[in-house]
Amino acid sequence: MIKPLTSLRFLFAFMIFVHHMTFLAKSKSSTLRWIHESILKEGYIGVSFFFILSGFILAYNYRDSMLNQKISKSNFYIARIARIYPLHLLTLLIAVPITIQNVNFELSLWFKQLFFNSTLTQSFVPIKKIYFSFNSPSWSISNELFFYLLFPFLILLISKLKILKYSKGLLIPFLLLLPILMLVIPPIYYKNLFYVNPFFRIFDFVVGILLFELYLKIKNTEKVINYNVLEFSSILLLVVFFIFHSQLPLVVRYSIYYWLPMSFLILVFAFQKGVVSRLLSTNTLILLGEISFGFYMFHQLVLKYFLMLNKSLLHITNEYLIISIILIVSLIISYISLIWFENPVNRYLKRILIPKPKN
Repeated sequence: MIKPLTSLRFLFAFMIFVHHMTFLAKSKSSTLRWIHESILKEGYIGVSFFFILSGFILAYNYRDSMLNQKISKSNFYIARIARIYPLHLLTLLIAVPITIQNVNFELSLWFKQLFFNSTLTQSFVPIKKIYFSFNSPSWSISNELFFYLLFPFLILLISKLKILKYSKGLLIPFLLLLPILMLVIPPIYYKNLFYVNPFFRIFDFVVGILLFELYLKIKNTEKVINYNVLEFSSILLLVVFFIFHSQLPLVVRYSIYYWLPMSFLILVFAFQKGVVSRLLSTNTLILLGEISFGFYMFHQLVLKYFLMLNKSLLHITNEYLIISIILIVSLIISYISLIWFENPVNRYLKRILIPKPKN
């Protein structure tokens, strides 16, 4: 476990949480409306962080064992699916009552949505009613599954090409491909493709794998590095990019605009050697990081159910109180899920599906 990166997972999951507080767009408070429009709406960038981090962490945990054939592709797939699919299935079932009471409910569409969600293929379908159906954050888990399927092949390819050695010939075309596509593809398809579609978001994941190669290169060289300066610089860089985000088109901000500051942040904190890393390595923050997957998967459901309950029974009008309740309930449910569902089910599935090594 890289403790600071574990803790940072919660920070970016929280950014996605506030991004989904869309009811604030109609707030009576001009201050809250401004905060929502200028800050909270940009919280979707947490998804980019998770995609890049996923590539980095998988390379960190599995690169050598994959290259040395100490773990089979099938065991790798089982381990990853056992991590994400049970919670996805649980949240999918919890979302069913919301979908049925929808005023625009169509049975044929509902079965299509159910099929694509249950198979975690919804992000491949460029239709909003499909990829954002049921528990909408799970579209990114659909992407993650696709990344997992490709990871063994990507790590082998990158290793064989010695990607850092030939970076000028390979990285530049790679980095230029998305901006070129953004110029030629009509804007109406921007969100379907550049934000949701796994064939485009795989670029974020590959950036994370390449970042790990850079991490290894730096780690294996003897250099005196002031990690305190680097850690504060990485935070400052992300803040600067965030402050000036409105100067860039939204389609650019879906991914490539934040590649640099997020990659720098992940790379620096992977070394765990600065004062901020020590702060992020406290038990409370690590625990928040460990429940971040559950928090990400549950928060939208908590939001929808609470707003329904509040409209019919509670009638709470204080928006700060509403946000606090949704946050606290999401945190509690995420903790319970980690202890009583995610960890036990994960261990059980790996125990029965992954063969024990022969003596």
